[in-house]
Amino acid sequence: MPDKTTLLLSLRPVIKTAPASVLAENFQNLTLRPILKLQDGLLVRVFKQYIHQRKDVFYKLSEADQRSYITRSLKQDQKFQQLLKGIIIGHFTDDEFDQFSSSEQEISRRISNLLEQRLISNITELKRIN
Repeated sequence: MPDKTTLLLSLRPVIKTAPASVLAENFQNLTLRPILKLQDGLLVRVFKQYIHQRKDVFYKLSEADQRSYITRSLKQDQKFQQLLKGIIIGHFTDDEFDQFSSSEQEISRRISNLLEQRLISNITELKRIN
């Protein structure tokens, strides 16, 4: 039976990115982007649940305001932001978690930025009410 690291890495999609010279950027390209792509559907579902818990106000907004709503939700609602980050961090290998721990502030900032970009890029999917 494969070990946990092998299983986690085998789940991730391959994403072609340019080589990075900065360690945090390399971590972003090799770890964060594949995990976010893997978890894309779940992230959309979690955000839809978030919208629903807030009385579906999101659906009444213009697209520009929906983008602002996403950004504001991720920046102002710490509990929600921690939930989304946990979905990502839960897919780290032990070595990746060690890297994250040594540069937590920088990598957390990158996770937040990537989450925001991913949710905004899925705005059409977010508009669909299940």
